[in-house]
Amino acid sequence: MNKKNYYIYFGYSFLAAIIILSTTNNVNVAFSQHESQNESQTTDIYDSLTILLDGKVIDAKKFIHLYTSAPSNIASAHIQAHLPCDTNGVSPLKVLGGMMIMPDLPPLHMTLDPMSTPGTMCMYHLDISQQNGSKITDIALLNPTEQDIILPNMTSAVIHVSEIATAKAGEEEHAAAGH
Repeated sequence: MNKKNYYIYFGYSFLAAIIILSTTNNVNVAFSQHESQNESQTTDIYDSLTILLDGKVIDAKKFIHLYTSAPSNIASAHIQAHLPCDTNGVSPLKVLGGMMIMPDLPPLHMTLDPMSTPGTMCMYHLDISQQNGSKITDIALLNPTEQDIILPNMTSAVIHVSEIATAKAGEEEHAAAGH
């Protein structure tokens, strides 16, 4: 085998190996999905978003939309929010989560992180899981007060979604109709 044919042979072998590996990865993604008769199908994903909010203004009774997975529900995720807070560690801002953001949606129950500095900025965390009956497609930051709020330096949110649940055919139609 001459040198030119030798290089061509290895080039084709390399391309074939890449095609096989990329096909194998697609098969693994398919096997990472699981379905039960009573639950929606879930898919492992890696979607991480860091949102820097310092200097933004949230008008009174308005919200900033932070994330959507619509039409799929979030099955597994972690939310972290660094927000202004009072000396008791309570923020005037609320993190909302649900199927399409609605003004009367109750806020998520975020846990205060011990590294917070009450009276200035506090860190809040929340894990979302399908086992807790998550019906969340959207996440927003709400200003429920009567005054506009200018977000101070270091205000941010981090959302990491690791699994989504795709709706069954009937559920998708129901969600699309806005019900």
